[in-house]
Amino acid sequence: MSVEQKQYDLKFLTSGLIFGESPRWRNGILYISDMLGKKVYAIDAQGNKTVIAEVPSKPNGLGFLPNGDLIIGAMHETRLYRVTPNGLELYADLSEVYTGYIGDMVVDGHGRIYVDDVGARVFEGEALKPGRVVVIEPNGEVSVGVEDCTFPNGIVITADQKHLIFVETFDERLTIMDIVDGKLENRRVFLDMTTLYPSESDREHKRGCVDGISIDAEDGLWLSMLRAEAFIRVNSKGEVTDRIPMPGYECVASTLGGEDGKTLHLVATKVDGPNIFEAMVNLRTESTIFTTRVAVGKGVGRP
Repeated sequence: MSVEQKQYDLKFLTSGLIFGESPRWRNGILYISDMLGKKVYAIDAQGNKTVIAEVPSKPNGLGFLPNGDLIIGAMHETRLYRVTPNGLELYADLSEVYTGYIGDMVVDGHGRIYVDDVGARVFEGEALKPGRVVVIEPNGEVSVGVEDCTFPNGIVITADQKHLIFVETFDERLTIMDIVDGKLENRRVFLDMTTLYPSESDREHKRGCVDGISIDAEDGLWLSMLRAEAFIRVNSKGEVTDRIPMPGYECVASTLGGEDGKTLHLVATKVDGPNIFEAMVNLRTESTIFTTRVAVGKGVGRP
């Protein structure tokens, strides 16, 4: 992979999460799911954590509706919940269309939610199998947006609101689709990660696997390279522009925020053992959140 090496000043924000997922920045606060800790946190700029919800069935994807309400995906229940002053309120029950767990999600400007079904219940021993991206309309209607996705994961909407990009982790690729009246059409490969990680060693360890993604003001994507110990940025053409090495960590997720939108929050996780799912089941993981400053900040793409 050819990239101009740049220096990044990584700052520690907080730790103590068992497995952090789906970070979101809103109004000066970082929100994040601790999937295995079964809690959702609000974290201030000094790294102080406040529990805003407890989710026994494991929280994962987070998203904000246009009115500011926070939606939480409860993985094992395959339900979405709204955070209210009185606790969690059921927002959508997806159990009739799901075969796996709830993964990441993105909410468009109309309040339409696109959320991953990873396909298999891997924590319960199921082998990987095709999942889907499910669409929840503001009126509560649930439909399948696209089928046959290989472990759909990080998911974003571009600045023009016309394209949805999502990760297919274990196929080592990013997929893009057109959004037409809320429907997903014209599926195609946005970036084949094996072209960025082509060596024999890369192929043996599947270093092209991406977990979370976040999008900036130029439709650049920060990719969390799960097995390559790095966060990388690719531009709207899929060309690598930046690389942040994270030796010793599995790179899980990121989000842009801060007062000017140019603070990149990085969720990096230590995994004890070669099998990440086995380590997660046995709670042998620990996530740390770092921050660093980047040149291109948060734009109008979502989340």
